[in-house]
Amino acid sequence: MSTRELIEHVAANFGRIYLGGIPCLLNDDGAFLSFICCLTATEALGGFIKPKEGNGARFGAFVKNYFPDPYPTHARALWKLRNAAVHGFSPGPYKLTHHNSHLHLATDGGLTVLNAEDFYAVLVSASKRYFDALAKDATLQAAFVERANDPETGVLIVTTASS
Repeated sequence: MSTRELIEHVAANFGRIYLGGIPCLLNDDGAFLSFICCLTATEALGGFIKPKEGNGARFGAFVKNYFPDPYPTHARALWKLRNAAVHGFSPGPYKLTHHNSHLHLATDGGLTVLNAEDFYAVLVSASKRYFDALAKDATLQAAFVERANDPETGVLIVTTASS
């Protein structure tokens, strides 16, 4: 597979699975999971820009390079949220909500509020910025190919199971 084909493959699957899948979680039962999905999607894309770095550095690099302001200043706290949500069923340093766009990034009780729909929209925007940059930047492409060809990680290929 050529680099262009590999990028198209990953972008299409990322879009179908993450960007296409998260909206069905934006409800009372799934909102917390929507945050987890947005955070792991961020971490996954970070792996393509910093394949030799640890997970926290990858995540932070993606937030700092592709999320709009003011999110880059939240990179460390968002990583704490990722760890708290994934490992501890906790909102960590944030208050999480959904269907409350008017509260997004407001402060309540000393904690920043994240609204699920707004956070998802940021992921959509950041991933588009990344894939647009990837199509044109040889350095990003080299890191992408390195990560995609890592035998311990590779890239997602979803196929039907044979009997």
